[in-house]
Amino acid sequence: MVKWKEEMIIDAEIEKVWSLFRDENIKKLMPKVEEHLLVENEDNQLGAKHAQSYHEANQLQTYIVETVGYEDLPEKKLKQTQFDMGQLFNVFYSFTLLREGENRTKFIYEGFNKGKGLMGKTMLLSGSNRSRQQTIQTFMDRVRDESMKL
Repeated sequence: MVKWKEEMIIDAEIEKVWSLFRDENIKKLMPKVEEHLLVENEDNQLGAKHAQSYHEANQLQTYIVETVGYEDLPEKKLKQTQFDMGQLFNVFYSFTLLREGENRTKFIYEGFNKGKGLMGKTMLLSGSNRSRQQTIQTFMDRVRDESMKL
């Protein structure tokens, strides 16, 4: 299993940052996402399920992404999602926003990729830690940069 937890302060109001995590804005944070279609329950709520399609290498992959945690409070925002990536991995993402003042927000990004079966576990073990860390940092930077544009 590969786990991570990273934090950063963003010089933007919590509601602006939070708006990026709304289902209708998913492509701003995840540009590889081609479609994000609601298939069960309601957008931006606990239990929402979306068929999410994105390009992986030269193939279009589709997964059912479920919102398994959701809070929208004035001082704290939380969105947690999980999905199975084929028969290889179980993926979990958690995005937490904490109000750090009028125009400052603490962004906490954590999650894990867990191998399913021997092939998935082997692939995770053979992956580059540097590459994984760069992917995480790139995502966090995108959240910060997109928040500053709002």
